[in-house]
Amino acid sequence: MIPSGEPTRIIFGNIAYGWLVYIFAVAMAIAFGWGCYQHFRLWRQGKPAFRLDRPWDRVKSVFGHGFGHQRLIKDAYPGLMHLLIFSAFVVEFIGTALIALQVDLGRVFLWGDFYLYYSLVLDIFGVLGIIGLIMAAERRYLRKVQRLTDTPDDGLALAILFIVFFTGFLVEGMRIGATELSQHPNWAVWSPGGLVIARLAAAVGFSQETFLNWHRFWWWFHMVLIFGFLAYIPYSAKLFHMISAPINAFLADLKPKGVLEPIPDFEEVESFGAAKLQDFTWKQLLDLDACTACGRCQAQCPAYNSGKPLSPKEVILDLRNHMHELAATPVAGTGGNGAEARQMVGDVIKDETLWACVTCGACVQECPVMIEHIDTIVDMRRHLVMNEARMPETVEQALRSMEQRSHPWRGTPYTRTSWMEGLDIPVLSEKGGAEYVFWVGCTGALMDRNIKVTQAVAAILLAAGVDFAVLGDEEVCTGDPARRLGNEYLFQMLAQRNIETLHRYGVKKILTQCPHCFNTLVNEYPQFGGSFEVIHHTQFVERLLREGKLKLTKPITQTITYHDSCYLGRHNGIYQAPRDILQQIPGVKTVEMEHNRERGLCCGAGGGHAWMDETSPRKVNFMRTEEAVRTKADVIGSACPFCLQMFEDGIRGVHVEESLAVQDLAEIVAKAL
Repeated sequence: MIPSGEPTRIIFGNIAYGWLVYIFAVAMAIAFGWGCYQHFRLWRQGKPAFRLDRPWDRVKSVFGHGFGHQRLIKDAYPGLMHLLIFSAFVVEFIGTALIALQVDLGRVFLWGDFYLYYSLVLDIFGVLGIIGLIMAAERRYLRKVQRLTDTPDDGLALAILFIVFFTGFLVEGMRIGATELSQHPNWAVWSPGGLVIARLAAAVGFSQETFLNWHRFWWWFHMVLIFGFLAYIPYSAKLFHMISAPINAFLADLKPKGVLEPIPDFEEVESFGAAKLQDFTWKQLLDLDACTACGRCQAQCPAYNSGKPLSPKEVILDLRNHMHELAATPVAGTGGNGAEARQMVGDVIKDETLWACVTCGACVQECPVMIEHIDTIVDMRRHLVMNEARMPETVEQALRSMEQRSHPWRGTPYTRTSWMEGLDIPVLSEKGGAEYVFWVGCTGALMDRNIKVTQAVAAILLAAGVDFAVLGDEEVCTGDPARRLGNEYLFQMLAQRNIETLHRYGVKKILTQCPHCFNTLVNEYPQFGGSFEVIHHTQFVERLLREGKLKLTKPITQTITYHDSCYLGRHNGIYQAPRDILQQIPGVKTVEMEHNRERGLCCGAGGGHAWMDETSPRKVNFMRTEEAVRTKADVIGSACPFCLQMFEDGIRGVHVEESLAVQDLAEIVAKAL
């Protein structure tokens, strides 16, 4: 029993045949469940993938990226917009569930102060939800933000949500007008949204009977609309992310970002890569349904922004449309509307789209629903290269050079040991053992500009008294270019060869100067039994400086802006060590480019583009060089041989040779010794 005079309300007050709600609920549940099952049926046509390891980290991912909006809030306006809509929906859903719980349990707990606080909270979040929806409509229909995909489904989703929130206030306003406005005005102030509606209606002459009539109408309208909205969710490409996004966040890839999945057994696989939807894993197919078409990936994609024929958003949406077109037939992939006649790779997704990707990871970093674009793109590249032998001529030349010479630099006049001439560099086969193997890399050994960097790293190691050696002629390419270009077989051959060499010498620690070599050695070689302690030269130099093993005494009076390499920064989270090095060089002043750290802009060489002809209207490396120019820095600090090459070309391309130079951090440190 509720004590007399305590604030409360009768749940089905003024409503006849309230039991019909249960029929609507059952119908909604059937429609909702059937729609979800149709999606599940599509996902399970994919290949197996294990995504249930580290369950606590997965729970944290759901709360961090779902409730916490960790990625969404990085863009203030759309992040706040979504947070308002999301939080309002969650709170209103909980509030409605409490009403249902009270009815089903037959116990009244919505009374007294709790009821008043409950009413206030629901009204506040209802208003916030409406504000968020207005913000969404303003972005989509007034500002017409270019990255958004505008479909009727988007507009319908916004309209339904707005009507749900607004009619909730209409129901409350009519109830307050018929009861609390005259009988308990001190209760009504705890429902400010409904109170405004009630007072406006009273001002235009609503009688109590009118309030009661409209209350019944809006109550049933609101109730039917809510159940219809919930039933519609699985059938809406836009709204279904309310289901698929939390699932996708829970099942997110927890391995390091720069890792690609191997083809496990070449002898048992009939075809390589992904030529059709069934060649993807079920998680990749789930990715397609999780996409909200927000365009964040596209906005940060250097390929898209340079005019290349690639939008990571459109790749996912085109694959999703293809999946659902095929599902419209009796059996996926047969009969129907002609979708089955279109080749997924070549027709749905063009070859030039796949080759445009630089695998920088900006799309994966930005995606609020944890879609793994790179894996999907590289799987289709594998099909092009390993099944169809369909690739740009320059890609074919680089891969052939790797097969024949164990490096991708066709035409280089240098050998693996040319850079060592005149230097006292220990070779592992002669020395017998060392604490560190200095992994020089193909570009560090075979390209003229990068040989200077290799020599600078060696000078630092010698100056610090580091116990190291190199493999010399026994070092071959790590295979990174082959893997990113789609030739997984060649990658695994090179990887196994290197692992056997390293194991033969009992190598435990490896020092690299190339982020691509670093990523491959530390993250991908363990897939084949090659687990080593790998450190990048920026991390190593920072440690030497911190421990006092290197003394920098020569001032360098220059302003330096540091460029974050994608495979060092975004893929492996190494941002601070390079900046700490610059801070310890006497005389150096540092400035940041517009895009830095997690949102650093790719140099344009990743994903094998160091060996591809650049055909886009606006070169990525030119774009990045122009950013550096705007900082008014004297030097671009680099920590990647490919970035160094791209900036050398970019500086010439934007004609700033007289005012801007690019140097590896090792070169700068060596000058300051």
